[in-house]
Amino acid sequence: MVGKKMFFVKAFLRSPKLRDQVSFDDFLATYTKEKLTAFANSDIHNDRNNEKELSVILFKMAWEKDDPFFVKEATQKLFESVGYEIREHDVLARWNENSFLILLPECSLESADKIAHLIKSISEAKSFVNMHVKLEYAITKHEDNDTPESFMNRVEEKLEKCAV
Repeated sequence: MVGKKMFFVKAFLRSPKLRDQVSFDDFLATYTKEKLTAFANSDIHNDRNNEKELSVILFKMAWEKDDPFFVKEATQKLFESVGYEIREHDVLARWNENSFLILLPECSLESADKIAHLIKSISEAKSFVNMHVKLEYAITKHEDNDTPESFMNRVEEKLEKCAV
């Protein structure tokens, strides 16, 4: 039997913003549309009676240069680097022009914070196409009454508060 969180994950992965980004931003999408569909339809991550938490990390990127060509290239290298730091069943995707998200099934807020801090530390210590990045991040977890929109609105609001 599929739990509430798996239904939520499936709805989230089918949300227009994420679906369109994965479908049309081939250069920066780490997951193909087919991989997202397979993930959403898999039974591997179905939650059971002891439902695990579902967390999301939203990162905002700030590059030290403003050259679109180099930013695009550096962002691709950053994505590759982040891809090595996450688990196989986590979802890494671009959220908008200057942010990306990691959806973390079966991950508590505390663990998500450790992962975010690790990714931020590793990424800020590296150079991508001779540029450095500054990352800000916000984390939230799935609540029982969440929709994909309310889930992402909450984490976007948290990220905006961090930037102020």
